Amino acid sequence: MAKTQLNVRLDEETVEAARQAAGNRHMSLQEYIEHLVRSDTDPVRKAFLASAANVIEEFGDLIEERVREPRG
Repeated sequence: MAKTQLNVRLDEETVEAARQAAGNRHMSLQEYIEHLVRSDTDPVRKAFLASAANVIEEFGDLIEERVREPRG
């Protein structure tokens, strides 16, 4: 796949946070940023997150109760 160069200006704190996050994932900064953009624009991911939010909205209290129950 062809690549296009993109220049972005970020404050040092954001750059350092991105470098650390990329390193924690054993990715280059370029790979990490590409991953973030792809994740943020993926329609399947958006549909999954919307469905998960609906489950939490509908069953969140029940789930929380079950987690708090002592296990026997």
